[in-house]
Amino acid sequence: MGGCKNFIGTLVCTAILCGAGVVAYLYGPWNKDDGGSEETPTTTTTLTAKSSACESCCNGLESNCDLPINQVTWAMVHNAMSSQDDSFYAANNDLSLEKALVEGYRGLMLDSCLCDGDNIIDVLQDYVTGNDEDNTEEKYLGFCHGTCAAGSRNPTTVLNHIKAFLDINPNEVLIIEFEVGDGTLELLYQAINDSGLEKYVLRYEEENDGTISTWPTFQQLISANRRLILFAHNGGMASCETQTCPEGIFYTFDHFSQTNWNDGNTCVLRGSDTKVPDEHGFFLMNHWKNDENLDLPSKTNAEEFNTYDFLSTRFGKCKERMPNIVAVDFWNVGDVLKFVEDENKKIGGGDAAVAESRNGSIRH
Repeated sequence: MGGCKNFIGTLVCTAILCGAGVVAYLYGPWNKDDGGSEETPTTTTTLTAKSSACESCCNGLESNCDLPINQVTWAMVHNAMSSQDDSFYAANNDLSLEKALVEGYRGLMLDSCLCDGDNIIDVLQDYVTGNDEDNTEEKYLGFCHGTCAAGSRNPTTVLNHIKAFLDINPNEVLIIEFEVGDGTLELLYQAINDSGLEKYVLRYEEENDGTISTWPTFQQLISANRRLILFAHNGGMASCETQTCPEGIFYTFDHFSQTNWNDGNTCVLRGSDTKVPDEHGFFLMNHWKNDENLDLPSKTNAEEFNTYDFLSTRFGKCKERMPNIVAVDFWNVGDVLKFVEDENKKIGGGDAAVAESRNGSIRH
């Protein structure tokens, strides 16, 4: 739900320090300027198999089915569109978001951007020369982080793949949290409608004030086939208590509390854009840390953060309420899915002894 505020500046520094590597990257086959129409060859076939063979499970466990969706732990991919699989520079992940879904992640963070076809060379040249004129080319919607020049994914492709996953896996429920770029909200909403995902989106049409006293259970969502919960912030989104939010998209900070970015050790809440976590919402643990020198995603940090012991230790520091979403970089590294599965077994009573030992921590 966050990112590098000085991303372009960081790219310039990186280009200066690692010029040869950047040039090699820029002129490689992955640097495409095709109006955002890329199609990752492996992703369509990746989604043809069911993620779970358990016909009576909800998101992988039978014990999840009768629990409200905010009472279990979710594994979420931070900046899920950004991967080496999809030719992003300074990617947050090795592998694509489609592969993450198949492996067991049920939460995705996606950033929407207006792209204009510029590549990193164009951006660096403009940065050095001070040229701040807008590109006159027609802009299009992309999923990127900071700048489309560092990599972008075609929303049509991504959303169609997410729909394919939901089509094939009728017992799976997904959460997507959008960071909406300026000028992209209506385009994003239209892309969701055009993808056919709309039929899966959970709505609370009668509750336009943004308040939700009780979230549905997994089984209720599966039975109603409303298995996609959308949240968004920035880009014109504001509290649904003060404005009419787009149908089917909840304002993130009406329902989310979160820990600080780049904090791998505490449960300290981030700033004024979060509420004290309570039983009505979601408590997101931002469990990733960028490289301290370049402020870019760090696989080295992920190799430490994503271990079972490190996750367990950090969760153990959360006394008022346990997190129910953990967002990570380099999702394929470490033991995140195993840790989340074990947490959910405890919540559902699958490990009574461990659950009893945690009664001192409030978990809603």
